[in-house]
Amino acid sequence: MNTSDNQFDIVISGAGAIGLISVLLLAPHGFKIALIDPKPVKTLTKVDDTRNIALMQSSLNLLKHLGIFDKFYKLSRPLEKLRIVDATNRLLRAPEVEFTAQELGIDYFALNVPMGAILKTLVAQLPQHKNISCLFGTQITDIKQQANQLDFTLADGKNISGKLLIGADGRNSFARQSANVKTTTKKYPQTALGFAFKHTRDLGNISVEFHRKNGPFTLIPMQNLIDGSQTSLVWSETAEKAEQIKNLPKDELAVLIEKITQGIVGKVTEIGYIAAFPLTNINSETYAKSRTILVGEAAHILPPIGAQGMNLGFQDAAIAAELIINAFSMNADIGSDDIMKKYNQQRKLDIHARGKATDMLNVSLMSNLLPMQMVRGLGLFALQKSVSLRTGIMKKALSPLGVTPKSML
Repeated sequence: MNTSDNQFDIVISGAGAIGLISVLLLAPHGFKIALIDPKPVKTLTKVDDTRNIALMQSSLNLLKHLGIFDKFYKLSRPLEKLRIVDATNRLLRAPEVEFTAQELGIDYFALNVPMGAILKTLVAQLPQHKNISCLFGTQITDIKQQANQLDFTLADGKNISGKLLIGADGRNSFARQSANVKTTTKKYPQTALGFAFKHTRDLGNISVEFHRKNGPFTLIPMQNLIDGSQTSLVWSETAEKAEQIKNLPKDELAVLIEKITQGIVGKVTEIGYIAAFPLTNINSETYAKSRTILVGEAAHILPPIGAQGMNLGFQDAAIAAELIINAFSMNADIGSDDIMKKYNQQRKLDIHARGKATDMLNVSLMSNLLPMQMVRGLGLFALQKSVSLRTGIMKKALSPLGVTPKSML
């Protein structure tokens, strides 16, 4: 690289979904951007599991803003209803609660999209932007902060610089470590299993969440196949039990799924690759520092309850992009302490509130304490009886708390 080739406005570390959304939001505004990921380009869109992601309304609005919503819609299943079923088998059982998009005056509250399709669709947009330099098959190994920029050393020996780093490099973020950002971690005695399976009875556009004593068992319908239906499952269990389930013969696992789902999926005919994720709640002490903005799992990790993780990451990317674009339009420093402060302020409420909510729900499911079970049961009873309460909860779940960036409106 010559001098002009290695100087960038923005360096983005991580070309997962959140890093890709970040670069696509920023590229149309003329920034010179380096997108870095250790995966070679041929394997960038490959995922080793069959997980699906429920993208909520604010995330869908973001895709519309980018002009790629139709590409996602063709690959997805709209979710019109969410049923919550108490399957804890405890003395105090909560009533079944149903949330419907119709109560909000919308056709659906989310689209369920395969993770692989999300990555392929986003990567396919990169060649349209000549100001993006894709540095794939390498990674950042060292970062030095200068007065007005960051200097980066890459694993392949290249040296580049940038005014701002967006850390989208996941839970073991080097960007976060380099900025000396500490985290708080809460580990749960559970593991989440994520996989897709084929079955004979269609769920319709209805997601069903069975609340079980070791965590939720969530069914999210996928696009129908020619030869039947398919559903994405996120299943939380104790770590020991999850390991046993993962190693069950597929025919035995199929029977177990049929039993837990109380017949609503019919016969389970095929089970895909099973991914396992130890449940943790990780939060960074700050989300922006030293010319570094953290997005997605580099900033926060939540248990897979309520489809919060990916949607929070989209919100991170949208708010960061809006702050950067506004600063650039006023000829201000895009990596200034002022930008860092504003990003922290605008993300803190949303991330903390959702982290607390998912933690409380998870703990309430596992608790054997009668008072905790009573509180949970009364809460669900109130939701069952009150349309205004249900719609209020749904509105908060579907959009960012606090500041909503224009790209998500």
